Amino acid sequence: MKLLSSSENNVEIEPPVELYAYHATSSFANDISMPYLSYFAVRLGASFEQIAWIQSLMNLLPNALQYFWGWISDTKLVRTYWIIGGSLFGAISLYLLSTVNDPNEMLFLVIIYSISLSIINPTWAALQGDWMNPSKRGSTLSKFHVIGGLLGLVGSLIAVYSVYTDGSNSAEPFRPLFTFAAVATFIGGLILIRVPYRDPEKTKDLVLSETAKKEYSNTFQSYVRAQAFYALNMSLIWPLFAMILIEVLEVDNIVLVAFSLVGAVSEMAFQPIMGRLVDRVGPLPVLIMSRIGFAILPFIYAFFPIIEVMILLQIVILGPCFSAFLITSNAMVLDLAPNKERAAYFSYYNTRVGITTFVGALIGGYMAGYLEDFYNDTWKAIFTIFIISGIGRSLGTIPFLSLRIPKKYPGSIYLVDRLMEFRMFKRR
Repeated sequence: MKLLSSSENNVEIEPPVELYAYHATSSFANDISMPYLSYFAVRLGASFEQIAWIQSLMNLLPNALQYFWGWISDTKLVRTYWIIGGSLFGAISLYLLSTVNDPNEMLFLVIIYSISLSIINPTWAALQGDWMNPSKRGSTLSKFHVIGGLLGLVGSLIAVYSVYTDGSNSAEPFRPLFTFAAVATFIGGLILIRVPYRDPEKTKDLVLSETAKKEYSNTFQSYVRAQAFYALNMSLIWPLFAMILIEVLEVDNIVLVAFSLVGAVSEMAFQPIMGRLVDRVGPLPVLIMSRIGFAILPFIYAFFPIIEVMILLQIVILGPCFSAFLITSNAMVLDLAPNKERAAYFSYYNTRVGITTFVGALIGGYMAGYLEDFYNDTWKAIFTIFIISGIGRSLGTIPFLSLRIPKKYPGSIYLVDRLMEFRMFKRR
């Protein structure tokens, strides 16, 4: 591993090409496999409860185990080694996932794969932060996501081809997707061997007074609580999507992959816009916009359970909101975390949010199973949970409105100045 000199460390350096390459391969692996995990489970005969456990553990374990790995990567500092190890571990579990024939076997391998993500995720987020200019985080993060989106799009197209050429509505066309994901994950880990070490303590950072440090810490805690509550309500409907598409709307496998493909294209298209907007006004206003958008979605799903409507929502609401969320969620933590504690901050944030999504997905899955028996109607059960999730998300948006980010952005300063001028005009 190459070491940068102290003079190099103090210069603003663009992320090396290997980081973009790693993000591209990991996005490919994710987009060719994870959107189809629930579909694969349903085709294997999984119940509401089994899907709930698969979805819940995919959210809990990668996040709940992060604190340990985040602390390790902050203290040992050679972050790339941990990502490489986690990638190799993840590649093995993804390959084995392609061979399962039972939802319970699938659940076991999801647990193994989740452990690998718990090693990778906080360390990767911190490594990105080590190589970012603080004034260009939004643009840099959007660049990562656009490049990743392009490779993810390739993965989605391969998924479409696999499903189309197979022609069956079984689990079989999804199996090669996990094999492709395993290979990409392995290659991504190897790419990082060439990334030089960059000392986070010597990169550009704010010098804060003790009062300012306390303000940043309090804001971070408030942000985590707001995200955790919102995630609880958001994850209620996650186990339901595969069921509504396959069991209620009875769509074919080709429509399932097309549904995911449309969302991926929309998300990628909005990444540059959201990145520039974050750099201009800060991550908080953009995050609030995404929270409002996500709060609207369950109500539309509930009252218009039509595949054409759901695909349209992928384009006009889910794509832009998810692209905004991907950038702002990390940018918020990077704005509030000290450089040398980035991985620990990310792991703490992800652990809190991961626990609530675990609980939310389990509640949603088991509630759906109970309501299905109570109503003797699958759709009525899903409708009820959509409404509950929509109300919860709407209430969960309110705490974000009270957050105040200490860091000032050019656009936010401009907006405050215009607001003050308006108030003075009103007084006159």
